[in-house]
Amino acid sequence: MSSYVSQWESTDPAPFTREALLGVLDGKVGCIKEPHFVSPEVVQKIETELSPKLSPYQDIPGPTLHRVGVAQFEFQAISDDQLKQRSTTGDEKLQYFEEAKKHATLHEDLKQKIGLNIWRAVIDKIATLLPDYDVAVAEEGGQKYFSGIFRAINNSTPIHCDWSPYDSRTEDWIINRVAKQAVFNMYFTNPKGGKTEVHDCQWTEDALDWRDFSSYGYSEDLVKGRKKIIIQPKPADLCIFNSRNMHQVFPVEPEDDGTQRPRLTLSSFMGLIPAKVPEERPKLILWS
Repeated sequence: MSSYVSQWESTDPAPFTREALLGVLDGKVGCIKEPHFVSPEVVQKIETELSPKLSPYQDIPGPTLHRVGVAQFEFQAISDDQLKQRSTTGDEKLQYFEEAKKHATLHEDLKQKIGLNIWRAVIDKIATLLPDYDVAVAEEGGQKYFSGIFRAINNSTPIHCDWSPYDSRTEDWIINRVAKQAVFNMYFTNPKGGKTEVHDCQWTEDALDWRDFSSYGYSEDLVKGRKKIIIQPKPADLCIFNSRNMHQVFPVEPEDDGTQRPRLTLSSFMGLIPAKVPEERPKLILWS
């Protein structure tokens, strides 16, 4: 830890540009922030429409997480206990793709109610910034992943990272082939508390020395002394950071009337699969 040299050029949020997006993927830019990505009217419609539909993630050790849609995370072997119970026939992977099919029209269905496919708006902006990349939802064997989950993380997370080549190592998922991985989050509420801290500390095999194998978390000692960025939820803000960096969501505090407002976000991972030959385009694949 004493030999730590920051990889970040700055701890200030960068604008949503091509240079910044590639910098996030490279681990050199800590965070992108684009305020007012959608209108206040759309934000309100999203909260009204989706808050009553939130349901808990399945089989996740640790604080309860809620979502509309499905997360590939729910079908990983997260803890040592889940690793021991993992099937040898890829049943969990098949179950994920069955669930992904059920949510394939989520964003177009939502568009009929709020007037905008928000997920598509984000992806179109990314594709515009990266015209020399193939930007598309991840798929394999004719089956598509789901991208664009709505989440409410109100009860916090441990310090963790999202790095598919390690997290999904139990099977041969296409998302395990990514060389770089980032995540976007668009916020729809401004709850009390609920900040995210992103640390200038990327996953390597050495990080396993600090891993809590009963959950998906890591010890605070792993990030001690590292630079960090704080992201406070603000409606219509779009934020992007490298998900291989250790990060943590803090709990939402009760409102003055004792209720707890859902910390509602739209989220998706994006991963870079480099071109194998000069005439091939690199791919930026998306999944949740």
